[in-house]
Amino acid sequence: MHLSRRSIQIGLIAAGIGLTSSLAAPSAFALDWLQFRGSDTTSSSSEVTPIPVNDSIEPAWEVPTSGRGISSPIVIGDSVVVTSSGGEDERDLYVESFSAADGTRQWQRTLHALGRPYTHPTSANASPSPASDGEKIIALFSSCDLVCLRTDGTPLWYRALAVDHPRTGNDVSMSSSPVILDDVVAVQLENQGDSFGSGIDLETGETLWTRPRPRRSGWATPIAVRLPDPAFVFQNSDGIEIVAARSGELIATLDISGSTTSSPTWAPPLLLVPGNGITAFNLREPEFPIAWENTRLNCRSVSPVVHNGQVIVNQGSVIASADFATGESTWKTRMRKVKSVWATPIATASGIYVVDQSGTITVVGEERNGVNGDASDSGEVEVLGTAEFTGPMLATPAVSDGSVFLRSDRSLIKLAHSTVAESRTTAE
Repeated sequence: MHLSRRSIQIGLIAAGIGLTSSLAAPSAFALDWLQFRGSDTTSSSSEVTPIPVNDSIEPAWEVPTSGRGISSPIVIGDSVVVTSSGGEDERDLYVESFSAADGTRQWQRTLHALGRPYTHPTSANASPSPASDGEKIIALFSSCDLVCLRTDGTPLWYRALAVDHPRTGNDVSMSSSPVILDDVVAVQLENQGDSFGSGIDLETGETLWTRPRPRRSGWATPIAVRLPDPAFVFQNSDGIEIVAARSGELIATLDISGSTTSSPTWAPPLLLVPGNGITAFNLREPEFPIAWENTRLNCRSVSPVVHNGQVIVNQGSVIASADFATGESTWKTRMRKVKSVWATPIATASGIYVVDQSGTITVVGEERNGVNGDASDSGEVEVLGTAEFTGPMLATPAVSDGSVFLRSDRSLIKLAHSTVAESRTTAE
């Protein structure tokens, strides 16, 4: 299959993308956070991270982004990459990299939207989160503009997917994020017009396959799995489709009504499907049987978190957990300052971070002998601390090297340990 004549590749990209200074970024390593909800999509990290003390925490740094955005940051080596949008109707699209150490901007790339940029005022054209394989960065926007860059900001290719699919668009926003597996980029663009999922070659930008999707709005992000062959999982209210990563061939369908907003979570061997609570499928067994169901694990608009043998869900002002192996509910607690949540929580060795839309961060966990720790089924779970920042905040945070990276609609914030001794404190 040849590239569409409407696709813009390396030879033309300089005309559509403004270039500024660039610094080389290293390849991926263990602490990278390469996509929405982390490199493995569980929103979990073993890092010991800072928590508020006396309901306060001082950011290590806060820097403005070039435009608005509700997309999540990703971390590649010593670089934090975010997308944003601005200008008339938010048609100006930005991908930029900041130093994780001090927040200095390393590079910025600008392009112009060719698709529909219109979104709800609480959303933004920069709604989908970027993704990386440690060497390349993929950025998708609500306008269905898709760009591939090297980690030093060098443009590689660009696709105007809405030009190839002119009826694709959603005035709330197209928020599903891209994912990468074995040099294939998967996108899920569901709307009431031209609704489709595609696999795109990471090296060339060529469309490898396209599958039609139901003509209704959906915002769930596909996920990458190995069965052991590489595959992508697409979820909506009609069910689950599992397709081969390279060919797009349908491997299986799972007859279940999934959420249109919350995304599935893959924690081998279980695929956790949010919908009427959570249904766990064992993808390592023939015919992918149901391992367990728990209708009390309602995810609302966020996705399931898997951490230390627990499945954790946020239900507005309530956070609840169940045993990962059995699905049996283990604990539930209420968070007084939490009202509206769109960001999926993250879980670290220090606790569970819940981001309220207003900008309030609440950390939940156990208090054991005066030492903060993970939330589990072995003790009382409570609020460990809160901190307030300038909102709105709808983006899922990122974690790397003991630090938490928050995204407001117009800034990027780093929370770090104030001393070396603090950074070495364990949650035991």
